[in-house]
Amino acid sequence: MNKLLIALLLAAGAGAAIVALRSKDPTYVPPQEQVQETIPSALASQPGAGEVVREFDVEGMCCGGCAPKIYAAIRKAPGVREAAVVLGRATVIARSEVDVAELEKAMTFDDYVAHAKR
Repeated sequence: MNKLLIALLLAAGAGAAIVALRSKDPTYVPPQEQVQETIPSALASQPGAGEVVREFDVEGMCCGGCAPKIYAAIRKAPGVREAAVVLGRATVIARSEVDVAELEKAMTFDDYVAHAKR
């Protein structure tokens, strides 16, 4: 009985080794670390010629994960040169001809609603 058990274990081990050796792709891929982009909490510069600073209240921001989403959205908006985001607030340097409603619209998605401070 012991000889039969040993023979079965050896056969199973040999089969597993053959499968592992013939495998071309690894079966385990380690997770990739994501580098968190630093979100500025204050503007680093002053507006230039033809630019203005706009401030917005952003409803729906509830945690540290919200700021990167708002920051990414406002940086994609046309005419925006710089932005800073903290919980519940965004400050933007944009060209003066950019409509405030367009900036609000860029930051209004999912559960977020942006309102320009007047």
